[in-house]
Amino acid sequence: MTYQIYALKYGERDTKESQFFFREASQKPLTLHFFIWVILGGPHPIVVDTGCTAADAQAKELRAFVSPADMLAKVGVKAAEVPVTLVSHLHWDHWGGYSLFPGSTFWMQREELEFWTGIAGQHENYRSFAIPESLAQLVRLNYSGRVKLVTGETEVMPGIRVHWVGGHTAGLQVVSVPTAKGTVVLTSDASHFYRNIERRDHHQPASDARGVREDRRAGGSEGARGGGPRSRSGHAL
Repeated sequence: MTYQIYALKYGERDTKESQFFFREASQKPLTLHFFIWVILGGPHPIVVDTGCTAADAQAKELRAFVSPADMLAKVGVKAAEVPVTLVSHLHWDHWGGYSLFPGSTFWMQREELEFWTGIAGQHENYRSFAIPESLAQLVRLNYSGRVKLVTGETEVMPGIRVHWVGGHTAGLQVVSVPTAKGTVVLTSDASHFYRNIERRDHHQPASDARGVREDRRAGGSEGARGGGPRSRSGHAL
């Protein structure tokens, strides 16, 4: 079975190269692009990441914000009816839009939930990456049976798999999807920009002291990264 993937851009924000590349002194401007993805072609759509809410977007100074639910509607998907949402990690721009998906079960790595609802709160460095109210709601969703915790590599639907890679966060997971063009790996923030891969120029260390782990899949696979300017909103992969 092969699937179609749509990369849906919901906002952007200006930053600087020094904030996103390890040991980079340059203050050149850099634009972050914020995406969710939707996988079509199976018995039901699967969404990867939830984006954030309008309130979060305002607080974090995003511009050109469009609700992830409205972006999904552009490709014929009703967010309220999506039964499965895969959460790459629990930073605010990937988990903050959970309320847009009231019918979803949220799949995430066990290590990711344990880190952000546990030791992360003990350290000031990590607190700005998450929103406590959203994490508190995650605990409630877990107790109501709407969180599926996985460890390592797991099949979600025939051919669609999640894979633990860590690095950017303790439990970051990527998603591999067979398409007519070959296997696509939705790497989320495992790599923010193509520069990270092409020049082996890693992001500033943040959440996981074990460092960035490069995870290369089977030959012929294509990576779709979060934050990079080559991803286009509404582009089918």
